[in-house]
Amino acid sequence: MDPVILLALAASIVFLLYLMYTGQFKWLVGVVRNMALGIIGILGINTLLSSMGVAVGVNAITILSIGLLGIPGLLLLYATQLLL
Repeated sequence: MDPVILLALAASIVFLLYLMYTGQFKWLVGVVRNMALGIIGILGINTLLSSMGVAVGVNAITILSIGLLGIPGLLLLYATQLLL
C-alpha cells in the first residue's frame, strides 16, 4: 500500500481517537447522520421535482453542505437551483 495512504489513514484514526477522548465525537456523528439523511432527501426531492426540471446533484460539495447545515442547507441548494 502507498505510504501516503497509510499516513492519511493513521492520521484519521488519531483524529477520531482525539474526538472520542475530548467528547466531540457526537458532533461528528451528527454531521454524518445529516449527510446520510441529506442524500435521501436529495433523491426524494429530485424525484418529486423532476417533472419541473429541477434537480440537485449528489456530490461531495452538496453532501458536505447538507451535513454541516442540515435542512436549511438542503433548502438552500434547491433555492439556488431554482434561482439559477
